[in-house]
Amino acid sequence: MHQLLRRSLPALAALGIAVGAPLLTAGAAQAQAEHGCGTVGVQFSVDGGKGWISDGRMSQPHGVIQVRLAGDVVDGCDYRISLASYDTEGPTWATSGKQTFLGWATTTLRSGNRQATLDVSAHLPKCYGQIDLYNGDKKFDGVANPAPRYPDGVFPDNLISAWNGGKACAPTPTGTPTVPVPTSSASPTATATPHPTGTPTATTTPSVTATASPSTTAKPSAPATTGTPSSGTPSTTPAVPAPSAPADTTGPVGKPTANPVSTTPASTLASTGGNSSQMIVYGAGGAALLAVGGGALVIARRRGARR
Repeated sequence: MHQLLRRSLPALAALGIAVGAPLLTAGAAQAQAEHGCGTVGVQFSVDGGKGWISDGRMSQPHGVIQVRLAGDVVDGCDYRISLASYDTEGPTWATSGKQTFLGWATTTLRSGNRQATLDVSAHLPKCYGQIDLYNGDKKFDGVANPAPRYPDGVFPDNLISAWNGGKACAPTPTGTPTVPVPTSSASPTATATPHPTGTPTATTTPSVTATASPSTTAKPSAPATTGTPSSGTPSTTPAVPAPSAPADTTGPVGKPTANPVSTTPASTLASTGGNSSQMIVYGAGGAALLAVGGGALVIARRRGARR
């Protein structure tokens, strides 16, 4: 019996080592993979991919921005990035006042899709405005989520880059244009004063002398225009639009990083063919076999040494 046990102990030890070690290794790898998603670097381009930058502030408003992940990205980790455009009441973050949502675009980046294009070019502010590039896929439109409003930013820890600036909108003319109606006064005068003179003389040969000297004086005066007719120019002159204000460099500065949607890679379960609970059970069983096998090997050596 002892000889049978002594012969089986080395085999049992080898079995424990062979089965337990891979299971323990797999369990450790599984645990490491589950915590593999982390913050990665992000870069963006405003010139169609010719140049890539990592700047927390933008000097110009850009409606089309390409974004990409930088550095190592664990398989199965997702990163969502969005771009939003707003009308504001002032050219700086501190004077932005009430912000009106204009447009929004979002994308999801991962190891197999590290680059994408965000486009809000059809919704750029025409006057004062703000543009935000940030982590996440929430739409801060004042309906689903609150719109930005100084001094409370809606994404203080998720901002990648931002722009504030623009120009004041031209004021709308008020009042109704008036066109003066010309007035004229004509005072024609006509005076006719007949002066007939006649001295009849009765003689043998009657002669009649009749002298008619009518005097007619007509002096029509030219019409007097008392009003100056206008060519139809409105009485109010539109103001010239103010020049564009320089971009705000004192607003919130973003961080060129992308935060993962989850700390657990989405492909972990598919790649291992099991779940973490199963791996824990298998790992515990392997550890038990390893312990039994190691203990059996020690016992076998000790008995061999005694003999």
